[in-house]
Amino acid sequence: MKTMQKRLLASAILSAFFGFAHADEGDSVTLYGIMDVAVGAVEHSANGSALFPATVNPVSKVSTAFNHSVIGMFNGGISDSRWGIRGTENLGAGLHAFFGLESGINVPSGNLNNAAGSIAGSNKTVGVASALNGQLFNRGAFVGLKQDQYGSVAFGRTTTLGYDTIVNYDPVLAAQLFSPLGFSGSYSAGGITEGSRTDNNIKYTNHTGPINYGLSYSLGGVAGNFRAGSTFGANLGYEDRGFGVQATYYSARDAVHSGALVGANPVGSALIGTSVGTLTLNNDEDVMIAAKYAFGAATIKAGYEHYELKAPSDPAAAGSTTDYFGFSGTLTNTVHPTKTNVYFGGGDYKFTPAFDVAAGVYDTQTIQSTGVAGGNQLQYSVLADYSFTRRTDVYAGFMFSKFNGAAFIGSESNNYIVATGIRTMF
Repeated sequence: MKTMQKRLLASAILSAFFGFAHADEGDSVTLYGIMDVAVGAVEHSANGSALFPATVNPVSKVSTAFNHSVIGMFNGGISDSRWGIRGTENLGAGLHAFFGLESGINVPSGNLNNAAGSIAGSNKTVGVASALNGQLFNRGAFVGLKQDQYGSVAFGRTTTLGYDTIVNYDPVLAAQLFSPLGFSGSYSAGGITEGSRTDNNIKYTNHTGPINYGLSYSLGGVAGNFRAGSTFGANLGYEDRGFGVQATYYSARDAVHSGALVGANPVGSALIGTSVGTLTLNNDEDVMIAAKYAFGAATIKAGYEHYELKAPSDPAAAGSTTDYFGFSGTLTNTVHPTKTNVYFGGGDYKFTPAFDVAAGVYDTQTIQSTGVAGGNQLQYSVLADYSFTRRTDVYAGFMFSKFNGAAFIGSESNNYIVATGIRTMF
């Protein structure tokens, strides 16, 4: 009897909720999501992680200790799997209220995306920095106002303006497993992967005709130091008649970053599950320009990015520890600035309205300087995608990586991933 009462109560609540959501014209609440899973192989890899958003890491350098391949089921070949709720309310006079909540999940395991948890996991398990670290709504949580003429302003956890640009200008469709830009948020946040989504952010966007522009500022929330932990971003672009160009700027002060590539703790360590090891404290700065041109069934895309990781404005005391998304980490200060240039180009061609093939080349160059080893990593990627319907598609992708220079001594000189998957949207 109690079970029946609970079901009736839940049904009544849902009916009332969705009835209210669509009661007024121009108002809506939408439940949506993407389920994307692939089966494939990575030539050199640590063990896959049931917590890490992409399950494996086919992009970064790999220690020669991991000279074996991993064959398995991977999350999000093209799109990180997710579910979310978004809504709008018409307030009149061209003014609208809006909100969004979005949660990234690992479909093969059913876990929330939690890169921090994978770093704190057992040794020889993939663990890489990400902005998705076990938060219930790790991909976004915001509320705001939009006016038809004056643009929109959102408050909360949002993506950077650089991330928004990458989604639309990456030659290989920002694919999570087949593009370094789609895999790692570092390219959209000045080299700090955790910064691709920013907490406590105020984000303004608007467009005037074909010109778009935006500003963002996140509040650090540090007592007695207003600027500590803050970020700033800006964007200016133009899109019209198939041609588009975007320029972005991003900076962060006293950002915490994990450079872990595999589980940080040795086998048998009592710290497994509680510690993420050593973290770095940096200031960072990033500029990016990207362009695209669509003609007929083809679209070509290209871009350049330069980012620098520098000493923090407010250095941490020696041996300081900090909370890292619920885990413990030891802070070290960046001493020697690291400068990186990124070049990318390629595009896609729709052979039919349902069949699209994308290809891209990515060159990430670390500039040698005092205390910093130089080198570059080259990625060559191709992705074929076939849509059965507007909601469901299947795909196959391949990415080959080549590592050169002193920065990669002790690492495998090359790597590849090949995978095929299915994606459905609701």
